[in-house]
Amino acid sequence: MTHLFALSAAATDIMSISLRSRLSAARLTYIDSLHGTSRQQSFTASLLLDEAIRLCCPSVPRPLDIAANENGKPYLTAVPAVHFSLSHSAAWAVCAVSDHPVGVDIQQCRSFKPNIADRFFHPDEVQYLSSLSPAERENAFYTLWALKESYVKADGRGLRLLRQFCVDIACQPPAITVGTPSSLFVPDFPDPAYRLGVCVRETGAEAPKLTVLRNFSAE
Repeated sequence: MTHLFALSAAATDIMSISLRSRLSAARLTYIDSLHGTSRQQSFTASLLLDEAIRLCCPSVPRPLDIAANENGKPYLTAVPAVHFSLSHSAAWAVCAVSDHPVGVDIQQCRSFKPNIADRFFHPDEVQYLSSLSPAERENAFYTLWALKESYVKADGRGLRLLRQFCVDIACQPPAITVGTPSSLFVPDFPDPAYRLGVCVRETGAEAPKLTVLRNFSAE
């Protein structure tokens, strides 16, 4: 089963001692090395992961110890069989926790970027976008972008895969037409300025329900 959580950056105070105590020293060192909005976003995402694991897998030791495999995909050293994925964009962070490899991505919608589609999307996806009206194209672009990023994260081999698989968003739920069979989802998100994509490396997976954590504090 896959669990999905979201947290607004406005709900976390990066200077809160009680919140900082939930994270490992190594994670805090990395976060504090960042600047500007990246620092707050990384702090929010890290707290969200901590809370998601606390809720879904309460027996996992915390603060969480996180490592990365040879391709850079992060995992929990104490329980590698518990899969997770993080993403943040502007004001929001999202986290997915699953018993199968999982990827999640959130994108703030701004304007259609044909140069990104031409460079990184499968030719069939580019052709599909070009068939849409301008009003439809922007929504489809960000939906595709979020789903493709989520697929890459679930796979774990990096962005070089982006043009090697194809997502069909004209059907519901979206489907992989070229690539490793997986379950794709576009959960409703409370902020209409964002699109959310989830990929679970399991065929026929149950659609995850989104939980928005609104009053985040120390335990």
